[in-house]
Amino acid sequence: MSSLNNSNPDTYRLVITHYLFSAMFFVILAFGMTLVSADFGGHYFNPRILALTHLAALGWGTLIIFGAVYQLLPVVLECELYSSKLGWMSITLFVPGTLILCYSFWIFAPGVYMQMGAVLLLCSISLFCINVILTARHSRKRNDIQRDYIISSCLWLLATATLGTLLVFNFRYAFLPKDHLNFLRLHAHMGIAGWFLLLIIGVSSRLVPMFLVSRVQQTKLLEYSYYLINIALIFFIVDGYVQGLNAKTYVIVSIMFGGLLSYARYMYLCYTSRIKRKIDLPIANTILSVVLLFVCVLTLVTILIRHHHDDAIKFSMLYGNLVFMGWISSLILGQAFKTFPFIVWVKKYQHLVGKGKNPLPADLVNEKLFKLQTASFVLFVATEILATFLNSVALHLIASASLVICSVSYTINLLIILKHQPVRSVTKNN
Repeated sequence: MSSLNNSNPDTYRLVITHYLFSAMFFVILAFGMTLVSADFGGHYFNPRILALTHLAALGWGTLIIFGAVYQLLPVVLECELYSSKLGWMSITLFVPGTLILCYSFWIFAPGVYMQMGAVLLLCSISLFCINVILTARHSRKRNDIQRDYIISSCLWLLATATLGTLLVFNFRYAFLPKDHLNFLRLHAHMGIAGWFLLLIIGVSSRLVPMFLVSRVQQTKLLEYSYYLINIALIFFIVDGYVQGLNAKTYVIVSIMFGGLLSYARYMYLCYTSRIKRKIDLPIANTILSVVLLFVCVLTLVTILIRHHHDDAIKFSMLYGNLVFMGWISSLILGQAFKTFPFIVWVKKYQHLVGKGKNPLPADLVNEKLFKLQTASFVLFVATEILATFLNSVALHLIASASLVICSVSYTINLLIILKHQPVRSVTKNN
């Protein structure tokens, strides 16, 4: 855990700002989902569903990952972050860009404001990617697989944002040569598999063994996973553009599944070889996220099998929900309370180390709130899956209400950690 230490005060403020804005977007997202409960039984190409999807992908998922990357990149690459100023420039563009884009989707006004939001986000993401790539250039670990994951994920993110910006302008000018929904499918999976999946594997493969104190780390499995996922994604983009969903898509998904199995095997070996035997709630959330990832894959396979049937739309809605509000959210909700408390603990207690008995980073977390957050999240996932199969608006509303409880608990807990003051009574007088 000491390797997570980053005492640069500007980087500390940058990271904290990302966590707090992401939490704000999470609360807005949860309340927003209660307003569209009736829309979950319809088509995913719905203005309000598009708005919430981008709010989840950008404001909730991507923004907190940006913050985590600024803190963890020096750990993974063993070098200093290239520029915190680029990070501040990026978030200054990212937050208004997300708000403008999502609001434009919500009221579906495909004009200058939607285009402005997309351009702001593209500029922000470009600055983030430049920062990461220039940081990687100064890394002492040139042949590190985690470095490859992070750089590749940034390139996929940039490609995703570029295509997304083109799609926004296409609403008004209709210059793309094929159907908009076909490009939307490619845009979504470039983001899901290229950005989120590669980045999550790259970072979690370094953090989870650290938190578990694992004796076995088979990096060869990570290499298999890296190449299989990238090969599958490239084939999917090319073949999906040319022919759309077809028989070859099954082969592509099989290659992707092989990459996920390699990652799962790596994580399993880390888990079974751990020295730290007790599994705390943050790690339990991480394990749940891996399970939900494979549920996402099974749902995707179901969509492929039934894409000519009427219920394919229902499974597509479930797939999107499981990706952003299941797999990605579960990982964030767990790992945030591994990284955030330590970041704050270093800031509050670094000058007190060796002067007395200090609390542990985990002691900064309100355990009751964390248990409420976890319970409400599990209820949300279970109820949302059931609501999709039963096509029940009432169950969708219950699921959304559970997510509201989860988001509010999460945000309050972050604020409690941030406001924590060192306990003077446990320190020794000089």
